[in-house]
Amino acid sequence: MSRLVSTQIPFTLHKSPRLVSWLTQLTALCLGLTLVTGLQLPRAQALEVIVGMPYGTHKIGHTAVRVTMPNGEDVIYDFGRYGKVWGPLKMQGEGILRVWRGDKSARRYIAKQRGFRDSIGYVIKLSPEEEQAAYEYYEELIRTARWSKDYPLHTRHRLKRDYDGVLTQCTSIALEGIKEVWERVKWERLLDPKYNVGQGFKQSVRRYYFKTQDKMKRRETVVPLDVIDSFKAELRREDSLISKVIRYPQR
Repeated sequence: MSRLVSTQIPFTLHKSPRLVSWLTQLTALCLGLTLVTGLQLPRAQALEVIVGMPYGTHKIGHTAVRVTMPNGEDVIYDFGRYGKVWGPLKMQGEGILRVWRGDKSARRYIAKQRGFRDSIGYVIKLSPEEEQAAYEYYEELIRTARWSKDYPLHTRHRLKRDYDGVLTQCTSIALEGIKEVWERVKWERLLDPKYNVGQGFKQSVRRYYFKTQDKMKRRETVVPLDVIDSFKAELRREDSLISKVIRYPQR
C-alpha cells in the first residue's frame, strides 16, 4: 500500500482543532508518513525530491530537490522560469537555479511553498557516496553559471543551459542528481516511462510536449504529477527505492 494518505478530517471534527491535529498525526504515524506541521524540517538522510502540487489555475506543479551538504546542513535546488521567457507557448526561457543553502534557508523555501500549496517529499535511497556525488553535480552547475545574484535567504544562478519546458525544466533538473549517480535501468525503474502522460497540460501544450519528446527520442517521465504516479508504483514494491515520504500540507 502506498504511504500517501489524505489528511482530510470530517466536518464534524472541525470544531475541535486539537483533536483534528492529534488524529492527523496519529494517521500519519500509523502509515509510516512524516507530516510536517511546523517549521522544523525532518532530516531527509538522503536525496529528497520535493513535488509541489497544483493550485488555483496552476495545474502542473513544481519540483525541487533537497540534499545534505558536507557540513550536515540542507540545501534545496529549485530550477525554473524565474527570468525572461520566449518561444512557442513560452516554453523556453532563462534557466534560473534558485539555491536555498543552509537549514534556515531550506525551512524558508518549504514555508513559502506551504503558504499556497501542498507538497510531498520523496526520500530516495542513495548511499552517502551517491548523495555526495549528487551534491557535487549541482554545485558544478553553479560554478559554471553565467551569473549569480544574492537574494534574501537564497541565491539565483543563470545556468549555461536555458529553460526548456520539455527537456530542461524544474522536474528534469531535480531528477538529474539521481540520473548522475544511478545507471539508466535503475532510474528508469523509479521514473517508469509508462507514466509519462503529461498530467495538467492544456491540449496545445501536450501536443507540443510529446511532439518534441518524440523528435528528440526522449520519452521520459518528468511532469510533476506523472512523477508522483511513478513514485506511488515504486512505493508498492517490497524493495522500494524510496525510503520515506514527507508531507508538507498547505497552511
